[in-house]
Amino acid sequence: MPSDQDVLVELIGRYSNPCEQGERLRDLVEMVPKGSPEVSAGPRKQVHRRLRPAETEKLVVGYLDGLTVYQLADQFGIHRATVSLLLERQGVPRRNRPLSPDQVKRAKALYAAGQSLATVGGQLGCHASTIYSLLRKVGVVMRDPHGRDR
Repeated sequence: MPSDQDVLVELIGRYSNPCEQGERLRDLVEMVPKGSPEVSAGPRKQVHRRLRPAETEKLVVGYLDGLTVYQLADQFGIHRATVSLLLERQGVPRRNRPLSPDQVKRAKALYAAGQSLATVGGQLGCHASTIYSLLRKVGVVMRDPHGRDR
């Protein structure tokens, strides 16, 4: 059985000879593949941004000058829904952008060519239900879901 002094000398010897540790560390580093992808820290956290009163005023002025909700969202670094909420809190009436006469003609032509309401709406930047209402208003005979006249 080793004495306490032998054990102490062995422990001190392990920690006082760092050259072996350096070699072991070098071996471990060489085991890691070169060019390994960066370690991801996980999904990025959402940034919450609160506009100052002066920025909110600029946002309202921009909207009243004709900028879209999407443009204002990009400009201020916030979500489009937040822009809408801020405008509502400020009592700014939302504007409806009706389709221009050229867009109405195009919608009629596309629908008459057999395209669906969703496809026509996608090309004109509005929802299918908007196209449906518009076409009914201008007297277009609507098709049933199977493409037959009603």
